[in-house]
Amino acid sequence: MEQITYLETTQFDLDFINHVRNIRKAKKLSKDQLSLKMGLAKSFVSNVESLTQRHKYSTRHITLLCKAFDFKNISDLMNFPTPKNDKIKVTIRQKMNDTNTKVVSSEVVKIEVI
Repeated sequence: MEQITYLETTQFDLDFINHVRNIRKAKKLSKDQLSLKMGLAKSFVSNVESLTQRHKYSTRHITLLCKAFDFKNISDLMNFPTPKNDKIKVTIRQKMNDTNTKVVSSEVVKIEVI
C-alpha cells in the first residue's frame, strides 16, 4: 500500500537532516549508533530522519552531533549551502507493509515554498 503525507517545515531543517544523514552514512554509522553516540534514545535519529515524525535537531544537538562525528569545530558540521527558502511544504510518498502497519520506504516527491 502507498500513503501520501504532507509536512510543513523549514528548508533549513530538511537540508540539515539530509546533510547529517549523508555524514552518518559516509562514516558508516547506523541511525541507532549515531543516537547512542549522541547520548540519546536509540530511536532518536531514526525519528528525525523519518521526516513524518515531529522530531528535529535542535541547537543542543549540534554540539552532540559534532562530538559524535569527532568534529573539532561546529563549522565542520554546518558546511552546507544556505537554504534559499524559509518555510516549505514537503510531499512524502510512503510504501507500507502488507498489513499497513509499518512504513517500508519513504520518498520526498515534491517540495513547495510556502
